Amino acid sequence: MKHLIRTPIWGIAAACLAALPSSAMASDYAKSILADGPAAYYRLGDSTVRGTNNLNSGLATGITAFQNLGRVHTMPGAILGDSGRAAFFDFTSRTEIPWNAAVNPKNDKPFTIEAWFYPTSDQTANGQCPINNRYAYSGVDRQGWVFFQRKPNADYAGGEGVGWNFRMFRGAGSSSGLDILSGVPYVLGKWTHVVVVYDPKKVVDATVTMYIDGKEAVTKAWTGGTDGTQPGYVANTSGNDPAVATFGDAALAIGNYNNTAGTSLNPYFGGVDEFAFYQTKLSAEQILAHYQNATNANRTVSYSSLIQADKPAVYLHLDEEAPGPDIAVNFGETRAIGHGSHTSEVRHPAPGAISAGGNDGSVAYHNRNGKSTTTLPWTAGNNPGADKPLSVEFWARPMRDQQGGQCPVNNRFVGGSGRTGWVIFQRNPNASYPASEGLGWNFRMFRGVSSSGADVNTDTDYSIGEWQHLAFTWEPVTDNGDPGSNGNNQWEGILKAYVNGVAVNTNSAALYAANLETTEDGSVAADLGIGSYNAKSGLGSNPFEGNVDEFAVYGDYLLKPEQVLAHYQAGTNAHPAIPYENLVITAPFTGPERKGPATYLRFNEGAVSPLANAGSLEADADGHGVLANTSAAGPRPPAFKGFEAHNSALDLTATKAFGALNDLGSLKLTDRVTFSAWIQPGTLTTEPSPARILARGPATVSSFVAQIFEQAKEITALNTNTTEVSLRIEPVNGALNYSFGSSEYKGAPDLTVERAFAPVPATDLTAGQWVQLNGVYDGTHWRLYRNGTEIAAAAGAGKAIAAIGADWAIGSTGNGWDGGFTGAIDEVAVYPKALSAAQIQKHYTIAVNGGSSEPAKVAISLSGADATLTWSGGALQQSDSLNGTYTEVTGAVSPLKVTPTGAAKFYRIR
Repeated sequence: MKHLIRTPIWGIAAACLAALPSSAMASDYAKSILADGPAAYYRLGDSTVRGTNNLNSGLATGITAFQNLGRVHTMPGAILGDSGRAAFFDFTSRTEIPWNAAVNPKNDKPFTIEAWFYPTSDQTANGQCPINNRYAYSGVDRQGWVFFQRKPNADYAGGEGVGWNFRMFRGAGSSSGLDILSGVPYVLGKWTHVVVVYDPKKVVDATVTMYIDGKEAVTKAWTGGTDGTQPGYVANTSGNDPAVATFGDAALAIGNYNNTAGTSLNPYFGGVDEFAFYQTKLSAEQILAHYQNATNANRTVSYSSLIQADKPAVYLHLDEEAPGPDIAVNFGETRAIGHGSHTSEVRHPAPGAISAGGNDGSVAYHNRNGKSTTTLPWTAGNNPGADKPLSVEFWARPMRDQQGGQCPVNNRFVGGSGRTGWVIFQRNPNASYPASEGLGWNFRMFRGVSSSGADVNTDTDYSIGEWQHLAFTWEPVTDNGDPGSNGNNQWEGILKAYVNGVAVNTNSAALYAANLETTEDGSVAADLGIGSYNAKSGLGSNPFEGNVDEFAVYGDYLLKPEQVLAHYQAGTNAHPAIPYENLVITAPFTGPERKGPATYLRFNEGAVSPLANAGSLEADADGHGVLANTSAAGPRPPAFKGFEAHNSALDLTATKAFGALNDLGSLKLTDRVTFSAWIQPGTLTTEPSPARILARGPATVSSFVAQIFEQAKEITALNTNTTEVSLRIEPVNGALNYSFGSSEYKGAPDLTVERAFAPVPATDLTAGQWVQLNGVYDGTHWRLYRNGTEIAAAAGAGKAIAAIGADWAIGSTGNGWDGGFTGAIDEVAVYPKALSAAQIQKHYTIAVNGGSSEPAKVAISLSGADATLTWSGGALQQSDSLNGTYTEVTGAVSPLKVTPTGAAKFYRIR
């Protein structure tokens, strides 16, 4: 397995004799690449293996944390500016650490518990439990401790108090001992740092203190109970009677009650991150430092390093991905039954819509001869009766102007004698397009009779490649009964459309019948599809090309105009006063009633096949494989000694497979660039269209090119930006050529093409052959290198390099699905500068010949009047001055004994 590595820092060792590192450092291939400073570098050795264990980074041994209930999902983590993931518990899942003395110190010993909580539901009456370490079989004397989520703030009904509750048990039936409530309001959809410190002077004289977001919130003392002799806490013990402890001793559980609770689990619905247990009392200063570090994106010490410096016994990052189908996690109140399922061609994570999103993601769909859909099963929450209000909200980023009913969302039943439900269509971007199906976005509700529906069109412009916030609401007014005598209850009401926070159109006489669980024709109830039609309308039909983010369905709730506007404003504000997700989760809250959206898909799930970036852009430029993974064998010894024995590569043999790099961390290029990759094209003999190896752009071509350039009426949307920079294989005069260059439209149907190209040698097309390619634009010329040697050059202006608004990809066009490369690709790098011929030759030479992974070194040791020089690799050279002329020490073999004189002598290795 190969590793992501950073450029090493090379130092100089000096004494009365001096030793210098070699100016030509021996290194393996990856280190030679990183030494030249790529913005992006994909080693393409990422594992797709997933597991159910959570790694302990603490000091305790024998700790096994494993997921033993449901499937624990992941979400973006709590640490600001960090790409780490966190665990998301969906009310059905749990992680447990079986009983271990490390997390159960005796009650006369101090300890500290630390975690980050991300609550996503205010349904707290059952006592949602994010962490539990309690011995609680029926009828036993309870031991241990537990956390509960109480109500978010005092506006909520119920008497359970505000904030987070920590309760300790004292071995006296079910009676609790030390029991504290933070009293500090928290925000749904926002991370909260929670720390509890237990500090006993003796077992009958102890305090417990809770800190919220780095500050002390509450402290409580225990002084022996009613008679002064009772402990306020008893730790969980091991070796309990198996006749009572039928599921074993008490485990420490995250996301649910533990193994001792039977079926009454008090599950938690939300995120947990960076759990740590210390067998010491952390100070207030340490706790504050942890919080401040986590919330400072410009930290100088990593959060994990800070935690580990305080020596936790257990430290779980909770960022492991569990095995299972590719799903969209539902943050809404239908919870696990409302998770979405992605088909294999859904691309994620793509860049998200929310300005303050940090690691916010989205899903990307395509309409290129395939099924690219996310489906959700029928739920009552998504399909309240037509007599109930309904609101649908999401962000859309269309990437193609094709007409004919591109469908970003579909919740329609087709069958029986009348259609029910609703569907959303993409219409023309603006009025300059030929009149066809309308303008903007169309929301259509079906009336339960025949196939006709009631529409509301936004009649607003949108731009290809730009996010737009959409919301549609239904308000019932009049009950029309069952006009079709088919069981479909129809109502007349008001259908309203919002774009970017503003109401833009209303249909005051819309007719609607909701999807039923028991259908007229006895078939399966209608699913909800995102990215195309759903299964009940023909799965994959009318596909949408573009992105969808933050999809929410509010069953039985009418979004208010001021709420829609607030959502849009929060989504477009990099520093909103209230997080966008909090506004969505709490939108239906009306005071005493606790109610959230039925469905809320944030689309922040991790990639099925991650492609990690080792370049300077780090995780911001991480990519992911689409129908592709790193299962191919890459360049390996003995032919290429600079690589690992098990070096792997991106397998692109599947149809439509590619590596998606999104916008490459918003990389800005100016007037110079270098593309680098290793390819194994296999036995390719013909290629009717260019096969991209690494490409930036082009954007999807407009479906109206003929109208743009041949009709008098000009379409003003900028949908014809097919500007591209790519390293590729393409046919030239009937023969295959390697090519590096650009193409761009300049307001006319003719492309401006600049490129350097050279024929592909026949030997490169033999099975198993690896070839290194580099493309360089140096400010005046496009240059193409094969296996370290320049094979073509062509003058060019290079204006396409600075073009913005296009994605990047490995093995296809920048936004995927077209111009595919068949074979394997490895070691892809992008430099925002022009590498020299010498640098490129060096990379290839190291790939072939290999070299030490460390620089050549010389060490000096003194023994009496003598000095002994030892070194590894290279030839020993000497000089009378640091910057003088060095000459080889003839016949020198390590170790070499020398006798210092009064004059200085300097040594180095070449």
